[in-house]
Amino acid sequence: MTDALVSTAWLAQHAGDSRLRIFEASQEPASYASGHVDGALQIDWKQDLIEAADESSGNVIDAGRFVALASRLGIRPDDTLVFYGDQGGRHAARALWTFEYYRHPGKLHWLDGGREVWQAESRPLTTGVPNIAPSDYPEPPGPDYTIRATFTDIVAGLDNADLTVIDTRSPDEYDGTDIRAARGGRIPGAKHIFWKTSLAENGALLPKDELKALYAAVSRDGASAAYCQLGVRAAHTWFILRHVLDHPDAKNYDGSWQEWGNLSDTPIENETAP
Repeated sequence: MTDALVSTAWLAQHAGDSRLRIFEASQEPASYASGHVDGALQIDWKQDLIEAADESSGNVIDAGRFVALASRLGIRPDDTLVFYGDQGGRHAARALWTFEYYRHPGKLHWLDGGREVWQAESRPLTTGVPNIAPSDYPEPPGPDYTIRATFTDIVAGLDNADLTVIDTRSPDEYDGTDIRAARGGRIPGAKHIFWKTSLAENGALLPKDELKALYAAVSRDGASAAYCQLGVRAAHTWFILRHVLDHPDAKNYDGSWQEWGNLSDTPIENETAP
C-alpha cells in the first residue's frame, strides 16, 4: 500500500502543515458552500476535470487546462495535495488521478471516507473560503501514460489476456438495461465489479483483505483498465488497485462508456447480444 490513502485523523493532525493543500471535489458543487474542511478549496469536477463540462466526454483535460487549474488554485510543484469528496470520494479520486497523470511532483493523498466520515466524527466544517494567490505552475514534463488507457488500448486489448478490463458501473448499466449512450451494454469480456461494493457502510473503503478478495479476478501480473461512464467511478477503482492493492499497471479508461457506447462500430455485449 502506498501512502496515498489517508484517514480523517491524519488530515486533522496535518491540516496546518505549511505545504499541505486541501481540495474538495464533490458530486454537487453546492456541497462546498454548505461547509467544508477548513482551508479547502473547491474543484468542480465537471468544469475542471473532464474535457467537456456537458458530460459529452469524460476525457482528461489537456495540459494547458491542467496548468491553468493548478495555477488558479495557487498550487506549487512541491505542495502536498489532499483530495476529498462525498458519495464514496469518486470525484476526489478523479482529481488525484488527474494530478498524478500530469506528474505533480509533490505527494498526493486521498481522504478515506471523505465528507461523510469527517462529519460523522463531528469534525469541524467552515464556510470560509481561503484567500489564495494564483501561482505560476510550470508546464508538466509530459503525462504519465502508464495510468491512462485510451480507446486504442482497449481495442488492442480485446484479444489480449494480459489486459483485464473492469466495468465499474451499476448492474443495470453493465447488462445494458440502463442505457446512457447511443447503445447500452458492456465492453466484451469486461469483468463487472461495481465500484460501490468497495465501500463500507460509512462510505470508507473496506479493509484491505476484503478489497483483495473483491478484486481477486484482477491479476497484479498484467495490466488492468477500469471504465464507467465518464472515467470518474473508474478512477475510484483505479485508486484502489494502484494505491491500496499495489497493482503496478492499473489504468483508468477515462473515455469510458461515453466514448465506447456512442460509437457505432465498437463491439459490445448485453443481454440481447452476448
